[in-house]
Amino acid sequence: MTTGGTLLRALAHELRNSIAPIVNAVHLIRLRGSADRELPAILSIIERQVAAMTRMLDSIVEADRLLRGEITLQTRRIDPTSAIQTALESKRPLIEGRRQHLHFTPVEGQVWIDADQARLAQALANVLDNAARYTDEGGEISIGVDAVVNEVEIRIKDSGRGIAADALPEIFDAFAMRHPAREGLGVGLTIARKLIELHGGRITVHSDGEGHGSMFVISIPLADETRDRMQGPAAISSASSAEVAHRPGSRRILVADDNQAVRSSFAAILRELGHDVRLAADGVQALELAEQWAPEFVILDVHMPRINGFAVARQLRTRFPREVMRLVMMSGTDLDQVTLLGAKEAGFDHCIDKTFAVKGIDMLLRGEEPPPA
Repeated sequence: MTTGGTLLRALAHELRNSIAPIVNAVHLIRLRGSADRELPAILSIIERQVAAMTRMLDSIVEADRLLRGEITLQTRRIDPTSAIQTALESKRPLIEGRRQHLHFTPVEGQVWIDADQARLAQALANVLDNAARYTDEGGEISIGVDAVVNEVEIRIKDSGRGIAADALPEIFDAFAMRHPAREGLGVGLTIARKLIELHGGRITVHSDGEGHGSMFVISIPLADETRDRMQGPAAISSASSAEVAHRPGSRRILVADDNQAVRSSFAAILRELGHDVRLAADGVQALELAEQWAPEFVILDVHMPRINGFAVARQLRTRFPREVMRLVMMSGTDLDQVTLLGAKEAGFDHCIDKTFAVKGIDMLLRGEEPPPA
């Protein structure tokens, strides 16, 4: 242990020794009572501020221990939903107190990861805390979970203040503060990143800028049997590959969209029609799956985190000719001629309207040209 770490912990220890008598004094005053009507409110203020000071001390010491590599995980096989629910319960009072709307979409099917449930829940709670604090009252926070390629992906998205482009590279640095007026020390995301990295995972952030919200994507490796099952003959599809392969007109289709509800519902319809469908939640996953699986059709949303749809199309088109892989741009907004020209230059073969995507892709599969998006 270095001198810096020793001094920090000694300071935290002494501060706790100073805080404890304050807490005891508050309890004693409550027990003795008082005729002063304002006293209970004053004591509550003291309790809240002392609790906040204690949390800050804990966060500083925790961040120091993580950065020094002094924390060891107690891993076991868990369902990631259990860690998410623990994190949700810890932050529910904060979210409800700010009257924010929380939406949770769990993973489809049963998946397993090897993780320290308490530590993973701590990391997720820190990201949720960040989302709640930087989202105004009445705002939206959503959590979506998917098993994609070799990982389980947890996306925490908010409708809050967003992050300026120049601040994104530093968002996980210790004591980085997007808006200093907010309470906290700026170590919560640092702790989250280190804990996730200890699990062999990673955390990334995407934002279209200030005022446009943000999305944090946490990726954790799947446990061996779940990964093997997903890569096996029945991978992801609701029907086995053998069954699909014998269905007349069956195609291999990759759907990439960061909206879990869109891609899941679209995939369910395509699978019902007999096609072999796999899903990706961002551009990086789309590239990985396309290279591994070589689908006949790749349907790409344009605005995806990590790598957008245009960049994915350009990379895929350099490796797969149109005769092997058709690239379809899926749009949720009307497109002008400049954007359509850019899509063509990026390598897209077709553009379809997201609202009527099933009709559009069905026409393509039948060799017809869908109406422009």
